[in-house]
Amino acid sequence: MAIPSAAEPAAVLQFPLIRPDVPPIGEWAPILQEAYEARRFSNFGPLSLRLERILAETWGGRETVCIATSSGTAALAAALIAGGVSGRVVLPAFTFPATLSAVRMAGCQPLLVDVDPGDWRVSAGQLANSLEAAGAAAAILLCPFGLASDFRPHLEAAAAHGARLVVDNAAGLGVARRPLESGSPGYYEACSLHVTKPFGIGEGGLVFAHRSQEDALRRAINFGLMAGSADLQGWGINGKLSELHAAVGLAAAAGFAERLVRRREIVARYAGVLAGIEGVAACTQPAAGAWQFFPLLLPSAAAADRFVTAAAERGMESRRYYAPALSRLPDVDRLGPCPVAEDLAGRMCCIPVYSDATDAEVEALVGILEHALTAAVPATTAALEKHR
Repeated sequence: MAIPSAAEPAAVLQFPLIRPDVPPIGEWAPILQEAYEARRFSNFGPLSLRLERILAETWGGRETVCIATSSGTAALAAALIAGGVSGRVVLPAFTFPATLSAVRMAGCQPLLVDVDPGDWRVSAGQLANSLEAAGAAAAILLCPFGLASDFRPHLEAAAAHGARLVVDNAAGLGVARRPLESGSPGYYEACSLHVTKPFGIGEGGLVFAHRSQEDALRRAINFGLMAGSADLQGWGINGKLSELHAAVGLAAAAGFAERLVRRREIVARYAGVLAGIEGVAACTQPAAGAWQFFPLLLPSAAAADRFVTAAAERGMESRRYYAPALSRLPDVDRLGPCPVAEDLAGRMCCIPVYSDATDAEVEALVGILEHALTAAVPATTAALEKHR
């Protein structure tokens, strides 16, 4: 991409990929006052426990427990530690680096596998083959971009191999939960509450699990100790959520449903633009995600380059995800080549979705999407004209 000259200034970035929507101080400061009055700011404080109960009741089932953590990465690591996992852990090459970091945080060895080109996930068959070939005791599977994913066949495959299954659903809080009613104590689902996520509190995470796993998960994020006790069993990390972040989370929970509606309204508009366009793949079902941003797969890496450039010219940031594929790293073991993950990473572009977008901003975003698509894939022009 050419560097703009002094006579041709770069376009102003009006629409960054992420525009954090954290509750204002006035909404969470009164909640935090409770922590000051009790002089309790961490270590499973009452605000953190209250947030866990609210989110478990909202997004869990009768047998579900929700454990709040210091980050989404800590949530993933805690699930592995609580499950007593050691040795190799299977994970997709098409994921964010935090998935890999969590495996190493838990003292395990990551083993990368390729994903399916159609749904961007590790298939149940690939999971079964990988667990058997590697002798792995666990796998982490990704819900790509927080999109709704049915991992019941994968849970069956993991159970058949005596393996734990951890789902990395970092951006998916707000999407219907997978069932954790009974018979699934080896299943965990981790979400991120990072400021970039739809439910953003600054920094934090969650683990949803079968209620039988509660004590093990709390030990896993408290050095192996039960709170207020010298009873040490195994080991753990320092992964507890602070009361400050819990106060922000309680304020965020109060208005999350409305913010989620707005995000899905924007995705519906994007979906309308993509209707009838061939060669560009995307999930166009608004209810399928909480929509940290909107991913779309361009037909080639060159088209993706043109899309990013054209969007930037109109003031919208578009970013590649999950790029580069983790299989490009030189020091990570992989179970064979990962060409699909590497191809997806070269063609996947993500564009903004804001929970506080005005109507005028939505119109501008839709217009930039149309412009960038035309520049990236000229054959889409006729379809876009029909849409207009």
